[in-house]
Amino acid sequence: MTRNADEAPHAGPTRRATSALTLLIIIAASIHGARVLSARPVYVVNDQSRWSTIRALVDTGTYAIGTRYGRRYDGTYRDVGIVSERGWRTVDQVLHPTTRRFYSSKPTLLPTLLAGEYWLIKQTVGWHITRDRAKVARTILLTINWLPFVWSLCLLARLLERHARTDWARIFVMCAAGFGTFVGTFLISLNNHTVAAAGALFTIYHVLRIELEGRREGWRFAAAGVFAGWTACNELPAASFAAAILLWLWTTSWRRTLSVAVPCAALPVMAYLGTQYLAVGDIVPSYGRPEWYHYGGGYWNHPVGIDAVREPKPVYAFHLLVGHTGILSLTPLFLLGWIGMVRWSIHPDGDQVERRAKRWLGGLTLVVTVVVFLFYVYRTHNYGGVTSAPRWFFWLTPLWLITMIGEADRWASSRWRRRTAMFVLAISVASATMTLANPWQPSWYLSLLRHLNLIAY
Repeated sequence: MTRNADEAPHAGPTRRATSALTLLIIIAASIHGARVLSARPVYVVNDQSRWSTIRALVDTGTYAIGTRYGRRYDGTYRDVGIVSERGWRTVDQVLHPTTRRFYSSKPTLLPTLLAGEYWLIKQTVGWHITRDRAKVARTILLTINWLPFVWSLCLLARLLERHARTDWARIFVMCAAGFGTFVGTFLISLNNHTVAAAGALFTIYHVLRIELEGRREGWRFAAAGVFAGWTACNELPAASFAAAILLWLWTTSWRRTLSVAVPCAALPVMAYLGTQYLAVGDIVPSYGRPEWYHYGGGYWNHPVGIDAVREPKPVYAFHLLVGHTGILSLTPLFLLGWIGMVRWSIHPDGDQVERRAKRWLGGLTLVVTVVVFLFYVYRTHNYGGVTSAPRWFFWLTPLWLITMIGEADRWASSRWRRRTAMFVLAISVASATMTLANPWQPSWYLSLLRHLNLIAY
């Protein structure tokens, strides 16, 4: 098939496409910004746990969110502190068996950094997190969730302008990024998944500038290293992503990787371990100590609902992939990205530089996707609790969007493929939109199965 001028390899975006990308970014930024500015201070125990640590650090100078007092021999106890206050209770907490202090089960680095922002807010404008909770929460969510999301869209637009070959693909991928994934849905909640997604995109952006455009400045290696390490600190399985990124950079320039990227990647990791040590006197994360979850009266002694699910692993894997909490069932647009990552891994197109970059990115995305999926299938059982989507995989969204570019270019030349792509985009946008008001609720798919009495949890 003969390509027209707009479909020629390396064709730059038309003025219309550039304007469309800008308009889509503005619309997405406005919608999600308005949602953050009207968000509730807390939605579920998951984000409550992080807010409790932020409050404790600034208002009490400790990571402890409460203390248990009582006589162990008769089983009586009394909990005091944030954990006992109405509106601040959470099940995502652990009890230190020696100090008898409660701590959030969430990693310590992110709340520590945000506690610094809360301290600044408190000192400058006088807002207190208990009295002005909505104001404090929305301000922090704007900085840690919304701003990185908008900047991610801007960087993705730059990649699309440079490396997509058709205007149709550019606009399709930007629509997917702005409205068709659950990253945008979760911006109104304090969580680690949206933060890690932004980190992954920032990492890939700089690596592609290094690889495809020969931008070998030291600061780009530093940025790629820092963001790779930051992503791993917010998502434990992303350690495989960080390792793969450093290996890729090593093949590009081993000197700058060793002297710049590796030390910079270690900085957030060291901060992560350091804050964990400051919290409980040990670098082992609290969520890595299952015995700390099982204390008198603790929720995780007898979880209920979806938290208590113990399905056969094949059934669990099915639902994580194409079932009620499935990656492809709720966001089928990622099918293009998955096809793209396999194609780039096996048979990338373009000149020698492009083929090398696509083979690395496709292979990296494929391996990390498989590793992360198997990790959660074998290490978990409850789908991430009551959630509208498979939140453990959100940080992979930027990788799937970028590997989607080549496939979207291929589909642009076929009418039925374009229609298929628009159909899966419509389903994905609808899935994400249904839970914009509160992302911490069952997916529409799970709600349907419950309504049909096919699932009881």
